Amino acid sequence: MTVKTILVHLADDEEHLKRLEVALTLAEERKAHVTALFITTPIGMPAEITGRGASAAYLSEATAQARKTAEALEEEFDARCERSNIEYSWITTEGDHLDLLARHAHAADLVIASQPTYDSLEDRLRMRLPEELALHSGLPVLVLPRDENIETIGKRILVAWKDTRETVRAVRDNMSLLIGADKVFVLTVAPDAYDALSLHEVAKYLERHGVNVDTQNIANYEESVGQTILDVADSCDVDLIVIGAHGHSRLRELIMGSVTDHILKTTERPVVISH
Repeated sequence: MTVKTILVHLADDEEHLKRLEVALTLAEERKAHVTALFITTPIGMPAEITGRGASAAYLSEATAQARKTAEALEEEFDARCERSNIEYSWITTEGDHLDLLARHAHAADLVIASQPTYDSLEDRLRMRLPEELALHSGLPVLVLPRDENIETIGKRILVAWKDTRETVRAVRDNMSLLIGADKVFVLTVAPDAYDALSLHEVAKYLERHGVNVDTQNIANYEESVGQTILDVADSCDVDLIVIGAHGHSRLRELIMGSVTDHILKTTERPVVISH
């Protein structure tokens, strides 16, 4: 898929400027349109806020402050896009973040969100926005790590390969990124016979598209599959990980965890997930 429309999730949080800067950088590189969706409703409630009255007061105050942030940021955004000759649109709205993003994602090629937090059980229930968005929208979601400086995205890419529909979708969704990369590593961890066969086939498929690709096959690993993928990403010095988001029940993943959960929770590199 060629990325020509980028939807970036904005809110009054600590990471919104990073998301916007990455969106603008990618748009400038790819001559793409940026849709900035600023949602003024708080994404969650602080733990110390208890009681209906306190909750209502917090929501009202936080939403009003977010509107002020949105107004100021929109002026800067418009000026930056005009200077850089980037096509753009700005939307300020309020409501459920997942529902609004999924709705506007229907007219986009890529969505940009931030790494979720996992500080408590409530966070794990509430802050699974990237995974839920990939499932609801059917679009690839670029997840930016918190507290990390991002200098490049897509020069060196690791594809975590598994012979599944979700991983095939991840490869096809991000083909323009893979073609434009300097190097692409396709990795299988503890592969079965189908994974080993399809690894060879997908490498040849990517080569026919002009992708500079290497394959890695790790039969045995000491830690989890998710951590092994992150370790290989470190050793290959990649700046982007591509994975398929495999759909399981939320309760099952809360109890057992998942490869996607581990990567999104732990990664220090951008990750793009597809379902």
